[in-house]
Amino acid sequence: MLTLIEDTGINDKYNAIYAFQCPIILFRFNRITARKAQRRIHMKVTVLMANLCSSTGVSSTLEGLESANILHQINTRTTKPVFEIETASIDGHPVQCTGGLVLTPQKRLDDINQTDLIIVPGFLFQVLPLLPGFSAFAPWINHHYAHNATIATMCTGTFIVAEAGILDDKLATTHWYFANEFRKRYPKVNLSEHHIVTEDQNIICSGGASAGSDMLLHLIRKFISSELASECSKKLLVDTGRRDQTPYIMQSFNRNHEDKEIQKIQHWLEQHYMSPIIFDDIATKFGFGIRNFIRRFKDATQITPIQYLQNLRIEKAKYLLETTNKNVETITYDVGYQDINSFRRLFKERLHISPSMYRKKFQ
Repeated sequence: MLTLIEDTGINDKYNAIYAFQCPIILFRFNRITARKAQRRIHMKVTVLMANLCSSTGVSSTLEGLESANILHQINTRTTKPVFEIETASIDGHPVQCTGGLVLTPQKRLDDINQTDLIIVPGFLFQVLPLLPGFSAFAPWINHHYAHNATIATMCTGTFIVAEAGILDDKLATTHWYFANEFRKRYPKVNLSEHHIVTEDQNIICSGGASAGSDMLLHLIRKFISSELASECSKKLLVDTGRRDQTPYIMQSFNRNHEDKEIQKIQHWLEQHYMSPIIFDDIATKFGFGIRNFIRRFKDATQITPIQYLQNLRIEKAKYLLETTNKNVETITYDVGYQDINSFRRLFKERLHISPSMYRKKFQ
């Protein structure tokens, strides 16, 4: 239950006596204290710990919310924390996190009868083998979500909530690297791997490990104030302007298929992407009719030949922007484009950022 308490700091009995004796001074006193009156918000928070979850996800949550508590207490001159935080595992036993670090939770899940906010850390790059065990968390998550708890996931922690079935028909995000696997397993979820943070019907998701910081600031902003979120971001040195995972996404080039002829064409494109490419000529070169070539290529790689070529060129351009001082015009020609304006438009369309801003961000 979310508890709101108005605290004016003025005793009623004192007010009555003081008002009788000196109403003018009391009027001024009440105006001053009214400006200082603060709304204290109290939330019970459960940090869910599962085997092989990210230890950084757990610790950054504890430290981020505790920082908000401390700053809020300083600013409002109160002693009670906003976030009352507990850690819990499914059985209350210690949990081995990534890197071998063992963390001991405070409780087992079934000992928590009421919570306002559930935070689910992610699992870095080893989430897929753990999926069969996630169903054990579903009854507890579903129960508290049905009783108005907000759920917030970090990175691949979204998989746990999706396994519970409550993400169906809702907007969500996760780490871009696992987007394809997520879509295959949970086709009813409205996944957007381009978002850093999403919120839909009291479920908040964040993409990538560092995006957990964006999510924590979102929670502070949502449940306390934008001012405190801004102060936390400045004092913890966390950027607040991130909205999009797209610049971080590395294009995949699916070679794990059985079509040997298409694999040969993929290899040829990877060697010749910087040259003028005419797909009719490539189809003829490898013994295909153009329609059959396009169909087989898409069946094997899940994208069209032109999309594949654009991906190759964009990834090479990203590499040159990150590792060289070549100007954008030179890079345009190096990756196979003749028109710098067309290249800039394509780059920004794909990455939601200009080539020059990409270099500034990643070089």
